[in-house]
Amino acid sequence: MLGNVTSIGSNSPRIWAGRTGNGRSRAHRFGGLLALALVFGTAGLDGAAQAQQFPAANLAARQQQLLQATLAEPQNLDIAFEYAMVSAQIGDHEAAIGTLERMLVYAPGLPRVQLELGVLYMRLGAKDMARNYFESAISGPNVPPEVTQRVNYFLAAIEEQEAPAKVSGLLTAGVRAQSNANAAPENRTINLNGTAFTLDDAGTGKADINAFLSANVRFSYDLASQGDRLEADLIFYGARYGDISRLDTEMAEITFGPSFNLARFGIDDARLGIYGIATGIRLDGANYSGGFGAGARVAMNLSERAGLLARVEVRHSWFNDTVKQPNLSDRAGYAVRIVSGYQYRLTETFTARLTLLGDVVTANKAYKSNTASGFSAGGTYRFSSPFRLSAAPWSVDVEGGYLYRAYNEPDRLINRSRAQRDNEGWLRSSLTMPLGEGKTAIGLTGELRRQQSNYDLNDYTNASGMLSVMRRF
Repeated sequence: MLGNVTSIGSNSPRIWAGRTGNGRSRAHRFGGLLALALVFGTAGLDGAAQAQQFPAANLAARQQQLLQATLAEPQNLDIAFEYAMVSAQIGDHEAAIGTLERMLVYAPGLPRVQLELGVLYMRLGAKDMARNYFESAISGPNVPPEVTQRVNYFLAAIEEQEAPAKVSGLLTAGVRAQSNANAAPENRTINLNGTAFTLDDAGTGKADINAFLSANVRFSYDLASQGDRLEADLIFYGARYGDISRLDTEMAEITFGPSFNLARFGIDDARLGIYGIATGIRLDGANYSGGFGAGARVAMNLSERAGLLARVEVRHSWFNDTVKQPNLSDRAGYAVRIVSGYQYRLTETFTARLTLLGDVVTANKAYKSNTASGFSAGGTYRFSSPFRLSAAPWSVDVEGGYLYRAYNEPDRLINRSRAQRDNEGWLRSSLTMPLGEGKTAIGLTGELRRQQSNYDLNDYTNASGMLSVMRRF
């Protein structure tokens, strides 16, 4: 299943989305689709535990050793089971399935083997075969309790996946502290057309703390047409600041449209989504901006380890002038954004990603029209909880990025001869700590963001720290 996802405690290479930052527009997007991402190595079975004793780099060599041992002792079920576990971990599902099915010929009715076959077929999308093996695993006498528990979990997951209508999401609440919450220059003296001016306190960077709440809710409906479905995503973000109340924000966005399974064209594990967009932002208790548009995205699993997500969006936005900001409507116009992200699972515990983006804004006034391009690169490392707070793995994520933005014409109030040029870079690190069954997690995030600009008013540095609580549903 492909989608636009951020999951708690994991970063599946099969379901994901790239992330980017923008200095003055900080509406956070939290993915919400509950992914059926099965991690075979955590099945809790003896064979899997044995296989995990070997580093990922040695699994292929271990598979060959076990293959030779299996050929020498075809009736040794312990060796065969370990060979199947190792094969599954390196993505050789054909070898794993063939071995497990051969084991059932020698020893029919083994619940653990039937469970693992069900898991493998489920990963391959063969839900009917998976259901048959799951039901067989618990149909006999003396079924181990842990097998029954896992079978019931997977049967419930299949039933949920086959329901035509699904709702899932992610709720996040937290507190963030920033050294420069208003993204303003630290230096009170700025240059305007060659003349030095001194900013008042409100015009310089200020530290502040804010509380925030965000929600990402996805609704999907299966059209019963070769895997096609309708999808709607609702994103909400709200923030309240301790001192700088003019930054109090509410943002909502909804996208809606069909998602097509590309298997009909011979492209497996790929989807094409076409959607409409409606968005609105309130700032300091007043309507700030609104917009509508359309987009298209392609999500594709290139292999068991690699995934690709690309999207293009066209938006029309308008801005409301206020007494404090009488020229906001100069920004109104059209924007085209292209984002392409690639993710690769290097090992069982580490996943790397790269995102490229381009942005073209055509505003009412040429000095607000601009073109931007940039990239971000990062990785996620997953590890067992050191305090046994959850069976789900903890994760550390690190990301760095750069964005260059060039405006079409000078802002003559600031510089009559030179248009604005911005170079923005950021470093971000986060720790996600799932609790209990893994649907709830605590997150710690730190970020350093620096924007260098030839316009002093847009030159700033901001360091931030965030504590959040997340809940999937």
